[in-house]
Amino acid sequence: MKKSLILLMVFGLFVGTLATAGAAQKKPTKVKLFLHGTETVGEVDMANNFAAAYNRMDATEPSESVPRSREFVTWAGDPSLWNDCAGSFLVPNWSGAVSGQIKGNVKVTLYTVTGPRALNIQIWPDVVTQTCASNDVAEGEYPEPTGEITVDVPPGADSVEAVIKGVNFKAFSSVLLQVTPVGPMPGRILYDAPDFASSIEFTCTPTAKSCV
Repeated sequence: MKKSLILLMVFGLFVGTLATAGAAQKKPTKVKLFLHGTETVGEVDMANNFAAAYNRMDATEPSESVPRSREFVTWAGDPSLWNDCAGSFLVPNWSGAVSGQIKGNVKVTLYTVTGPRALNIQIWPDVVTQTCASNDVAEGEYPEPTGEITVDVPPGADSVEAVIKGVNFKAFSSVLLQVTPVGPMPGRILYDAPDFASSIEFTCTPTAKSCV
């Protein structure tokens, strides 16, 4: 009887330890992912990765001496060719490995060189390839973004902070950031250098040990 009681006490302590560890793992944490590329001219990345992959974003702070950049333009023709696509191959996108519940405000910081214009900023979980509206059935159905905001971008070389408020979604493997231009004025996003550290920040409760 005494032996059984001891075993039950040990088992109870073991279960309590597991519960405590599990609770500790599930505390919300602040996550900041920096936008990266592999080529100084981002259009080369777009060509190399077209229909295959996206530029990455992760917690590694940028260290390049010269910023990388990617042009954002409004393409001619039917706006639905790019405005109803998640992970469009024609506009700037970055994907980062994330696993957890993302809740609260999401802040996106972009360094830009442009004329006066606006940018539409959208985020999705678990988008791994271009997914468009039903105008192109072969590409599947357009998933509504889990966060979205349109912001005015000042002319010249500057930075803009966009805050997407009140998101609440679960990412199983990744988060995708998409930047779509509004209006005809060309411009560029600068990233991957300490003075041009374009990034995305959010609060995440991990499903495992950490969100990233």
